[in-house]
This record gives sequence, C-alpha cells and structure tokens, in this order.
Amino acid sequence: MNIFFRVLLAVYAFCLAVFSAFAMYVAAFPETYVEISGYIIQAISADNAIALRVSVFIVALVFFALSIMFLLSGIRSSKDKKAVSKHTNIGEIMISLNSIENIAINASKRTNGVKESKTVVRKSEDGVEIEVRIIVMPDMSIPVITEEVQGRVKKSVEDISGVSVRSVRVVVDSIYSGITYKPRVE
Repeated sequence: MNIFFRVLLAVYAFCLAVFSAFAMYVAAFPETYVEISGYIIQAISADNAIALRVSVFIVALVFFALSIMFLLSGIRSSKDKKAVSKHTNIGEIMISLNSIENIAINASKRTNGVKESKTVVRKSEDGVEIEVRIIVMPDMSIPVITEEVQGRVKKSVEDISGVSVRSVRVVVDSIYSGITYKPRVE
C-alpha cells in the first residue's frame, strides 16, 4: 500500500473514530441528539442551504467511495505477488519468485569468470524481470561475461520454469581481488 492510500486510510480512520465517539455520546445522552438533529434538519432544509446540501452530499460520496476502495483492497489477494502462475490443461501452476532467483543464481555462477552472484526477480505483466549482481574474476572481459550471464540466465529460467523472461539486467558490483585482509596483531 503506497503512502497516498495510507494517508487516506489514516484520515478515514480518524473521521470514523470521531463519528463513533459522537454515536457513543448520543447513546449515553439521547436528549442531546434530539436538539442536534433538529438543528441539522433546520439548517439543511432551509431554502438558501443548497451549498450546504451539496457539500454534505459530496462528503458522504467521498466517504462511500473510500469505504468501497478500502473494502476492495482488503479483499484483493496478494498471494500472486510472490509467484508467477501458469495455466495448463489440468490446472494452475505457481512458481515462486524465490525459485526463479535460485535458477538465475545457478545459471550465472556457471558462467566462466563469475566469482559471486546475487539476483532479484520482479514480476511483470508478461513474465519476470531479473537483476543479476555479480563479482567477476580479474583479467576477464566484462562485456563478454555480462552478455554471457544475460544469455544463460534468460535461457535457464525460460527452459527450467517455462516463465517468460522480459529482461535480464546485469550489474558488475566488483572485481574479485583474491586478497583477504587480516588485521595485524601487535
């Protein structure tokens, strides 16, 4: 849920809390409700209160729309955000993004010249987008390695999972130096 909807939800919850407090007050002291409702009816039914009636209608419409929006967002399932689904003759197959990440890691590590690899897989409308972050061995051609990683990852993910790979982005994080620094003890 993005920040805009969180702010709307907070405002909605605050207004609902105020309305609930008013309803509890009316339940405890019903005679005040008679006075308040008489004043409200008199103010709205006046001939020159068209602007007040329109604004009350607009506020009620906004709250109704927010109620429907929050109701639908609560019903909507988030299970398919972490998996890609494929439909077959027999039924549905769900492949988790974590599984696709593991396939991509294995494919990139099999590339000659790659020391370490990490991947991030994002679901898109027509498949997945993969970002591979690698550490390469020294004295290796980075353009050749990255192109080979892109090809291997795309081919492996599509062959093994059957999921369409929309793009493979390769980021070279570092070049492996092989030197491990040990702190000197004096």
